[in-house]
This record gives sequence, structure tokens and C-alpha cells, in this order.
Amino acid sequence: MALVSEINPSSVKLFPQFDPLYQDRNWLHLLEPADLERFSKLDLGNLDVFRDWMRVLHDRAAKLKKRLILRDYNYVDFIGVPYTDSPPRKRIIYSVLPEGTPVSAVAFIRHPVDQWLSLCKHEQVRKLLSPELFLRGYAAFMEDLGDTPVFRYEDFIGDPGAELRRMCRSLDLEFDPSFEQRFHGYDHVTGDFSRQHERTISPPAKKAISAALLEEFCSDRHFRPVLRLTGYADDDSERLNVN
Repeated sequence: MALVSEINPSSVKLFPQFDPLYQDRNWLHLLEPADLERFSKLDLGNLDVFRDWMRVLHDRAAKLKKRLILRDYNYVDFIGVPYTDSPPRKRIIYSVLPEGTPVSAVAFIRHPVDQWLSLCKHEQVRKLLSPELFLRGYAAFMEDLGDTPVFRYEDFIGDPGAELRRMCRSLDLEFDPSFEQRFHGYDHVTGDFSRQHERTISPPAKKAISAALLEEFCSDRHFRPVLRLTGYADDDSERLNVN
């Protein structure tokens, strides 16, 4: 398998690691030197250029008998701040896939309050991302998924082996039963590495949320539709660290 992590034509210039060429040079090593040189002179934020890069990457992976896994950075598609004030609220990745490429997908979600608190670890996001804006984007994301199989973070934490096996079955991927002994050593991916030293998969420490902010969440008109779409309980306040 070959994983491209948090890619999106709208985010290739946000951080060095989000640049697909950075990931290939440092992690994947799929592209030929001539391809790397050609694409380095082009704007991967352009949808046509991005689509061409996807086609070349897919063809190279196929020749090497590798399954290409795309981890989509759809934050910019549905929420956007502080990078854009007008997200399209649809998954752009599907508009840049090479025509005729077979695709299977899953969505990996988290309880909306916990997801919002996690996003707000970033100072720029915290200043701009209101519960209303976040929930509007979350609802649009869930509606855009259609019949895409959905997996929940909390279920995975409760039984990592069973849930990952189900994900692999949905994606027609081989399941590796030894992954829990090896996951902590894998760093060819973007994201938060603050818990990488941990050798077991466990829930993170609960983040505190004020009663007033929780009420702002629960009273928003998008909150219960999001709970309905995601399958979380209507009253889940007991599991939250309210102060």
C-alpha cells in the first residue's frame, strides 16, 4: 500500500508536509525523477494539474502493485477557516480523480463537540471557528457522504482490531492483525504526533468545555441533525468534561 496523507488541491501550499511532492520525495518514492521535476514547476493547486498528478501517481502505484490510499484533507472543503471564508461544502477530491479510476471510500468521524475542541487546539482556528460555523460544515460533510460507510473514532478506540478489520473489509484491503504492535513506529503521515510515544491505543484526555459553550452547541439548529446523521446519542453530556 501507499498512503498519501491529507491531500487536497486547496491545501497543497498550507504546510510543507501537505505538498504531495514533499510526501513522495520523503515517504512514497513512487514518482520518477522526471515526473517530480515536471510537477515541481507546475501549480498543484490547479485542478487540472492536480488531476494529472493523481493519474501519474495512480499509474506508478499500479505498476509497482501497490494500492493507493488517499487521506483527504476535506477541512478546507467544509469549514475552511482561516484559509477560506467560502468553502464549497462538497468533497473536491472527487472532481480531481482521473476519469474511470475505481474508488472505494470510508469516513472516519468523531463526536462533534470533541472534534471541535480538537480543532480549537490551533490558535488561528480557535479565534474564528464558532460552534455554529463548525456544525454547519459538519452537517454538510455528513450529507455529502451519501452512502459512504461511516466509522466512529470512539468505536475504534473501544475495539481497534475489530473496527480496523471492518474498515479494511469496506476498502477491500488486507488486514494486518499485528498493527497494534507496530502503529506507533509509523510516521509517514501528517497530523498530531503528541501521543506517538504511546504503545497502546486509548482515549485521549478529556478537554474541558464550559457549560455556556456546551449550551451554545446544543442550542444550535444544526446540532441535533448532526447527531442524527452521525449516530451519536442526543444526550451525551455525561462523557464531556464540563466546567
